[in-house]
Amino acid sequence: MKTRILFLLLIVFATTRSHAQQLRAELAMARFNSPADGPYLETYLKFSGNTLKVYETENGFHSEVVLHYQVLKEGRSVYDDLFKMEGPMQKSDSLLQDFISVQRIPLEKGDYQLVVKLRDAQDPEELTVEVKQDVKMEKPIDFSATIDKASGGLTEAINFFISDVELVDSYGKTTTENILSKNGYDLVPYTSNYFPQSRNSISFYAEIYNTDLRTTQKKRALGSLFKDKANIDKYLIDMFVENQETGKVMEGLRSFIKHDGTEVIPVLHSFSLEKVPTGSYNLVIELKDSENELLQRQIMGFQRTNPIMEPDYVNLDSGVVNLDNIELTFVGKYNRPEELKEYIRCLHPISNQEEKTYIDQRINYNDLTMMRKYLYYFWLKRNQADPEGAWMKYWEQVEKVNANYSTNQKKGYDTDRGRVYLQYGPPNTISPNYFEPDTYPYEIWHYYVLRDHLYANQSNKKFIFAQINEGTNDFILIHSDAKNEITNVRWNYDLHKRSSQTINLDVEDAPASYGNRSRQFFDNPY
Repeated sequence: MKTRILFLLLIVFATTRSHAQQLRAELAMARFNSPADGPYLETYLKFSGNTLKVYETENGFHSEVVLHYQVLKEGRSVYDDLFKMEGPMQKSDSLLQDFISVQRIPLEKGDYQLVVKLRDAQDPEELTVEVKQDVKMEKPIDFSATIDKASGGLTEAINFFISDVELVDSYGKTTTENILSKNGYDLVPYTSNYFPQSRNSISFYAEIYNTDLRTTQKKRALGSLFKDKANIDKYLIDMFVENQETGKVMEGLRSFIKHDGTEVIPVLHSFSLEKVPTGSYNLVIELKDSENELLQRQIMGFQRTNPIMEPDYVNLDSGVVNLDNIELTFVGKYNRPEELKEYIRCLHPISNQEEKTYIDQRINYNDLTMMRKYLYYFWLKRNQADPEGAWMKYWEQVEKVNANYSTNQKKGYDTDRGRVYLQYGPPNTISPNYFEPDTYPYEIWHYYVLRDHLYANQSNKKFIFAQINEGTNDFILIHSDAKNEITNVRWNYDLHKRSSQTINLDVEDAPASYGNRSRQFFDNPY
């Protein structure tokens, strides 16, 4: 069964401003289908009111932004909309209210590029901010001919389809139809997939298409023999939250809906997050038939920060583990705060974003007990059977990168090479090139299979590190073709900046020169 992953883009726009503010906006989007008009892309752009300049009118204060939405297909514009949008009227010019722009863009099946440009209309020094995002539209009603095994004839295969998930900030019954209305409800979008402790629930909306087609297909096949659709036209919608790392469904976060087949089945639901600890989770919607066969599923990942269970408790498959007697565990032997601080800081390369935030912002490095609890908590989550063994195996790798990649200012695990080594393991090959005439010293690391603690494995990925500050042992990552890593199409040009200080943003590659083999080594590392 093919799995469709949520199409959700979260981008924070930020530009330099002379008055020490930054224009901030979050952009999310989801794909839906209208039975009457076909597929469409819905975008949600939320502006932070306090980051916009305001102007005063006789009725109060408000802000104004210039928005330009454009959709390109093979470089040709198929949708273009430029307009101004006013923020809500306020009585004061402080604590201004956030506001949202919602756009519905009809698009046929195909590959597109969405371009969104915005600027503060009241700030003459404000630069236009632009973001581009690839969009793949699918057509929910797409029949394909298949061979029926029983009759040997052709039949139509039903493409059951679940829309993307729209996260919802709040909702209520529609009184007057508007841009926020869907199937009788007004839905105010939630434009982030991050849920801090202050948000104790996750609400979401999705649509399921084509469940009415199975009855139509069966009736056409049986003709006069078709009498009862009761067992054909019944579906089960299974919704739950699962832990991304373990795949375990979170207790109390599962719900079912039974529904007859119809043109569109709307799904609007909420789950409480009060008892969900910090971590990475999936919101899953599954469509099943009357025989419990999985027909289609939709997955949306989200992040949760909730310190109620850390570092005093750990939520594991076996239940909640209390860490009050932390001195009786293997971390009890660590008695020096500086030692524990080092052990916790070196976890950065294999930590998820919530763990990094906790380490950077919330852990008290003067609190011996807190640091012990966190270190034990971290490894118990990863290896319940032998947390100490997992920790010692990792520490051996940390000592290797410290010995090989440390500088006068950084420990090895804080350098780019050390971070990549600890996150992905040792590369299959390293191409060291320290003496090319026109380049900074550089290394190219090649992984046949990139095994990540946090994401899916990738094949044939490369990293290029350059010693920009010569005389140090610090090689900076300037480019990689791996997902979630820095991508720089001008990496070869930047690698040659030592010999050419001219900056030309239109040039991506370095000019040919004697001994220049960086592109060759990247394409065919040894």
